[in-house]
Amino acid sequence: MSGDFTVLPGYIIGGGKLITLDEIRKKVESLGTVTKTAGSSFRLVPHNESGSDILDFDDMYPTVYFNADYSVDFYVSNLKYERVVSFIEKLADVLGVPIDYTELGNQSPDPEEEQKKIEKFLEEFGGYYGRGKKQNNVP
Repeated sequence: MSGDFTVLPGYIIGGGKLITLDEIRKKVESLGTVTKTAGSSFRLVPHNESGSDILDFDDMYPTVYFNADYSVDFYVSNLKYERVVSFIEKLADVLGVPIDYTELGNQSPDPEEEQKKIEKFLEEFGGYYGRGKKQNNVP
């Protein structure tokens, strides 16, 4: 293992409004080991998909740092990009809110697009925990 890491930045859309850091932490505990980092931030080291204790890069997911501003950093090392994207989608399903992320080689998420994505998410999936957009008074 070379120790070379690529950090893939992202952002939890609706973080702070639709889901808190405490709720995020509780929900992601089912995906792996959660440890506290600086301040209110924390890290998730996901279980490998095979369920074995042997770490095999073919079935591993990225380590994720959840920051106080609802940004996330996916630490990718020797992982296939498809596996990283698959995990981000799985994480969004567990949290119940979308996650915007930078594709490798591209710029950080656009804040203006963020609002459009949350509106689309709320309309398509019935909003936070299945309640409609109008019931939550979400603009």
